[in-house]
Amino acid sequence: MLTTETEILAILRNLPQPALEEAKIFLDFLAWRYQNHSPQGANLIASLRGKATGEMTTDEILNLTRGEE
Repeated sequence: MLTTETEILAILRNLPQPALEEAKIFLDFLAWRYQNHSPQGANLIASLRGKATGEMTTDEILNLTRGEE
């Protein structure tokens, strides 16, 4: 069911004041919830990008993590 902005506004206009206050709280929550569309893991990876300072090659790292020397 698609609900357009016009339909939402029409519903809000017909609500009594106490219900409008509840709707405002809920809309504030939704605004907070969807303010950041990136998953938490993606944010972590993005924050780490470019931070590596090691001078090892990829092959050296793979050999080290596999237990090969």
